[in-house]
Parts: sequence; C-alpha cells; structure tokens
Amino acid sequence: MNWDAISAIGQIVGAFGVIVSVIYLAQQVRSSARQTRLASMRTLSEAFNEWLYGLAGNPQIGDLYYRGMRDFGAIEGPDLPRFSALMDSLFRIYEDMYFQKLEGHLDPRVWFGFEAPMRDIIAYPGAQAWWRSRSHWFSREFAEFINGLARAAKPPALYRESE
Repeated sequence: MNWDAISAIGQIVGAFGVIVSVIYLAQQVRSSARQTRLASMRTLSEAFNEWLYGLAGNPQIGDLYYRGMRDFGAIEGPDLPRFSALMDSLFRIYEDMYFQKLEGHLDPRVWFGFEAPMRDIIAYPGAQAWWRSRSHWFSREFAEFINGLARAAKPPALYRESE
C-alpha cells in the first residue's frame, strides 16, 4: 500500500467520524431543548397551581378576589394593594407563559390550557378595570395580547354567573 491510499482511507474514516459526531451532537441538542421545554412547562404549571392554591386556601383572599373581579372600584383601603398584588402575581405568570409560548418553549396544547382561563378572567369587569390601571407595568406585546382578549371577551361565566 502506498501512502496516498492510506491517507485517503484516513480522510474517509475521519469524515465518517465527523458525520457520526455531528449526528450525535444534533440528537443531544434536540434532547436538551426538549428537556428545557418540559422544565419550563412544569415550572409555569407549578407557579399557576401555587397561585390557585393560595387563592383556594385562604378564605379572605378568595373573598377579596371574588369581590374585586366583579367591581375593582369597590375595593378600598388595605384590600386595594392586596387585590392588586394578587392580580399582578397572576398576570406575571401569564406574561411568562405568553413569552414561553412565543419562544416555542410551551407546547401549544399546554398553552391552550392557560390561555382559556386568561380569556375567562379578563372578561370580568373588575379584572378589566384592574388591567387598565396596571397594564403599563407589563411588556407592550403582552399588554396588546391581553387587550385583544379583553376586547373579544364574552360575558363572564367563570364562576356560574346567571345568564
């Protein structure tokens, strides 16, 4: 065998090794991206569930939320910052979900499960009044999204309101 043939075989083996390495790396990147998406969805679900547990587990907060959703203007005194903090916390979670969805980190099926309550919540006059007073705290893109939901909102029906 001459050195040219050995060199050619070495180059072929090296090229094959590079191809195998690139395929392996692509699989690892894909797997890592999938794991990141799953972790993101898990974190957002946990944050939303924690917010719900806080609401359900505290009768005073539940009452405040219920009253504020119907009439933000009637919330006064120390209840005003409490209601605002409650809503701010919820809409921060929603904003995070919104951007995770835009970045492709949130499965569309999971997004649907979060967008539906957003539509239902922003349908309430108290939620809309709070949002108008605080939307400037949020990103322009998210504010436009929520404003669109508010414009398209049907009559509130999240808590068995009478028709």
